[in-house]
Formats: sequence, C-alpha cells, structure tokens
Amino acid sequence: MKIKTIKTITDKLRKHTKYEPPQPKNKDLPPTFNIILSCSPKGGGKTYNVVQLLTNYENSGFISQDGNDVKMRTIWISGGTAQSKQNSILDTLNSLHNEDRINMEDDVDEQMKILYEDLKQERDDIEAYNIYRKVYNKYIKSKKMTNLSLEELTLLKFKDFIDPDDDPDCPRDLNGNILYYPRMVFLVLDDMIGSDGYGNNRKNFINRLAIKSRHESEELVGLNLIFIAQSFKAIPAVIRKQTDIFVLLKSASRNYIIDAIAEEVGSHFNKVEIEGYYDEIMKIPYGALILSIHKKEQDTHRVRLGWDKIIERDPKYIT
Repeated sequence: MKIKTIKTITDKLRKHTKYEPPQPKNKDLPPTFNIILSCSPKGGGKTYNVVQLLTNYENSGFISQDGNDVKMRTIWISGGTAQSKQNSILDTLNSLHNEDRINMEDDVDEQMKILYEDLKQERDDIEAYNIYRKVYNKYIKSKKMTNLSLEELTLLKFKDFIDPDDDPDCPRDLNGNILYYPRMVFLVLDDMIGSDGYGNNRKNFINRLAIKSRHESEELVGLNLIFIAQSFKAIPAVIRKQTDIFVLLKSASRNYIIDAIAEEVGSHFNKVEIEGYYDEIMKIPYGALILSIHKKEQDTHRVRLGWDKIIERDPKYIT
C-alpha cells in the first residue's frame, strides 16, 4: 500500500483550551465523569463495593481544572429501600445526606427530571453567586464608583451591597456550608429494575441521562452515574453501551456475563483475557473484577481486583 501526503490539507487543529471536569486528588481512583455498572445476585456484595468506592472518593476530595477544592454530593435512589435499616452501611457516607436517600417506585421519569432540574438550579445559583462575589470584591477594592459598570452597580444595588457570605440566598449544602463551586455529584440508582424507570426506549429519561451525563452546558449538568442491579440482562442496552466501568461479582450466569461484557469492552479487552481474570477472581470470597474503558483511565489501572488492587496485564493482550 502506497500512501502519499496531501500538502494542502493539515491534520492539525487550532490551539484551544480543553475543558476538564474536577478530578479526584487521589489519581489512583477512577477519573470523572464516569458511568459504573455493578451487577450480581442478591447478597453478592454490590452495595458494599459501591460504598467502598464512594468512601475513597470522599477521603480523596476533588480539585477543579483551575485548582479549587470541589465538594462531593452523593444521591442514592432505590425502588423502596433507600431508608431501610438493612442499608445502614449508607450511614457511613459523609457525602450522602438523609434527604438524598430517595425512594422512587412510580413516575420515575418525572421524578428524575425534577431531580435533574434541581441539580442544574444549584449549579446556576452557584454561578450567579460567584458573579456577585466577584463584583462585590471589585466594589470593596475600588476607590471610585466610576470604576464599576452600570450593570455591576445595578447588581450591587439589587443585593443591597450585602457581603456575599452574609447573603441569606447564597447557595449552601444541607450542612450549611457555602458552595463556591458546583459539587461533584454521584447519582446511584440501586436495584431500580422493578420500577417504571428502566426501558429500552431512548426517550426514557434514565437512558437519556446516561447518554448526556458527561456533558456540561447551559442545559446539561455533568455527573457520575452508578447503576446497581441483580441482573446484567435487565440493564437497558443504551446504558450498557455508555458504561465506562464494569464491576463483575460472582454470578451463576458466568457464560452470559462474560459474553456480554466482552462485547461492551471489546475496544480494550478480548474474551479470553476476561475469562482468565473472572475465573480466578470469583474463587475469592466477594471478589470483584473491575474493568475500565474510561478514556482518561491510566492504562495500568484498567483491571482491578476490588478498588484497592490492580492486575498487571499480560503484554500480549495490550494493543
């Protein structure tokens, strides 16, 4: 095959600033934004595994592209057990407030839309607060009011020249802490298969959320999604194809799971490699095989045994 370069066409792009969402300070943790799918039969350790990850994110904290600390918020949604005493493990999460343990069984589409709008509103309120804080600081440092624009003076007058941190309308979390930056949100959907929230229709809100969750704009707010289910088969194909990180726990449906997973992670792993990991790890009580195809994942961290151990891949499987 002979290849000739066309000199009049460039393969280079113009310089631009690439946007990066806040990332965990601990670089050994999975990068954000991500979609995680964890499946196993009842009692397989799904909830424990997810809480392990969230605890590590809490211990790490997050930092924005411009070096600011970013707070974390966890929202745990289930089909009826979010407040269950048997789910006391959720009490260990510092980022999960009791009001964010939400049960959804009916009208899930509408409730999810309301929740998403609330997340956008919090983001917008924080951005508006920061605009006022910037204008107020300029006013405090200014020796002459003429240094301020009419728009800035109008905003200051509207706010009665109040110190931003004393403003009763400034955005706060449920513990009363001022939110200077939009939070890193982890939305957990725990065993919602029996609800009316799942379906294969792309217009289903949860499906659309999975497609758009990594994007941020005036109409979109970025977040992380964690799907917990007893059956991999029950997860809509739309969600499976958007998943970045697959958590495989022991299941009687070994062959089905391996076949299905191999199809979803084929860009990074082949079936033989997955079979080898799966069969070895499932010998370990509550062992979890974690496979990541996240585009920002470190290549050395793409295969894990639980969240705290990485598996060194055979070079023959790495392309």
